[in-house]
Amino acid sequence: MAAAYAALLAVARSLREILDMDKYIDPLHKEKNVSLKEKVDFIIAFLEDYSDKYQETLGREGNGIREAACEAQDFMDSYQCSVSTIDDDGRSEEAHLNLDRDLTMASERIGFIWEETMKMNNGTDTAKDRRSVSYSFPVDRSSTVQATARKVVVGFDDDLLAIKERLYEDSAKLQIIPVVGMGGIGKTTLARKAYDNSIFSQYFDKCALITVSQEYQRREVLSGLLKSLENEQSNENEAELEKLVYQSLFGRRYLIVIDDIWSTKAWDDFKMTFPDDGSGSRILLTTRLLDVASHARSSDAPVHQMNCLNNGQSWELLQESVFEQQSCPLQLVKIGKKIAENCRGLPLIIVVVAGLILSSGNVMREEVWENVSENISSKEPTIGLQCSKILCFSYDRLPLRLKPCFLYIAAFPEDYEIDVSKLMKLWVAEGFLKPNDQFKWLEDVGERYLEDLVNRSLLLVSKKGPDGKLETVGIHDMLREICITKAEEEGFFMLSHPNPIP
Repeated sequence: MAAAYAALLAVARSLREILDMDKYIDPLHKEKNVSLKEKVDFIIAFLEDYSDKYQETLGREGNGIREAACEAQDFMDSYQCSVSTIDDDGRSEEAHLNLDRDLTMASERIGFIWEETMKMNNGTDTAKDRRSVSYSFPVDRSSTVQATARKVVVGFDDDLLAIKERLYEDSAKLQIIPVVGMGGIGKTTLARKAYDNSIFSQYFDKCALITVSQEYQRREVLSGLLKSLENEQSNENEAELEKLVYQSLFGRRYLIVIDDIWSTKAWDDFKMTFPDDGSGSRILLTTRLLDVASHARSSDAPVHQMNCLNNGQSWELLQESVFEQQSCPLQLVKIGKKIAENCRGLPLIIVVVAGLILSSGNVMREEVWENVSENISSKEPTIGLQCSKILCFSYDRLPLRLKPCFLYIAAFPEDYEIDVSKLMKLWVAEGFLKPNDQFKWLEDVGERYLEDLVNRSLLLVSKKGPDGKLETVGIHDMLREICITKAEEEGFFMLSHPNPIP
């Protein structure tokens, strides 16, 4: 329903803007617009409150509702454009007929959705039928990035110790240290933790962290690497950028973290950029593919293989993610351990499930834990299928107001640092946001939505400003794949290019 909901929000925005105009074709059109807006507002509110209850009905009728909503949006956009461009002295009979046609056609589409909504509403007791388990963060909850970073390190102590030993071992030769493991197992978290420790220790003269991803532009990666090393932007070509990076590193003991590398070709594209001059430098890279790790590693160095958490570690991570420094109530321990076990030892899944529990607003309610446990029970034959099932469940439990905003993230390239101010403008332009009693400005609504998605561990915080506000965010590859799948299933959009938004 995300696509239909987004289209209805756009219709509501068009109607608000039309009603704010001083000029109308005639008073009758204004009355029709007021009536239409009341219907659209009711439909939106109904879907926000009861889309979970009528998920089966909406799934069956979803295509028709989505198409009607999108067509209504098109007609209202046409109507609004005509109203804003026709002068009082320039109204022609043809223009009047076109306006009348657009408004009539939009009304017919909204009328169809209204009828479908009324069928569901007639069977709804608004006093008794609201969902007993609500998945929405309290308004005053704020994201705690430092706490999240601390939580996810649970179970990585041995891995971190092994990596640190190899980073600081007494060897002047350049060492390539590959970390390999499946998606969601915590490779990036481990690498970033080791990187942060190295910066703090000041052992290395130069440190930089870059992400390569499946689809990469060599020049952009080199430019980002140079900026990280020298804190300056360059417009040079690839060859010159590679030379500048090499010169910046030569004669220095450096640490480079290359995150999320997907092919041997990608490593071959960059390996000559890093001098091996006997300075004791290290390159730490992460990959899901063993052949890439084996190809890149130093000849005398082993690949570091990350393993899934055991049941005890999984439960420890779930407890810390939900309760932080507090103890888990005894009545929740048994069902909590069952939930942790069904997460198959993947930290990403555990943290996302924790975010789902936290979003209930009352983590002490046994009913909340039972609901989550029932929906992620381990019935899938492979870890991959089980993880997809849990991530899809987390998406399904999102409030409808957040779904278009979350799906839209898939329009950005893989491993892209999304500028928050740009994202807010895009959400506003798409019409995904609507003012409410607490937040009158759309940008404030957008920031609240973004914090909600971060608190659910569906988005990652990349950078914060001095004032503590989010500056850039990202999304894990596995969650981005869920975004793409859901967006295409629901007709929200279809990616024609892997990196659509630059």
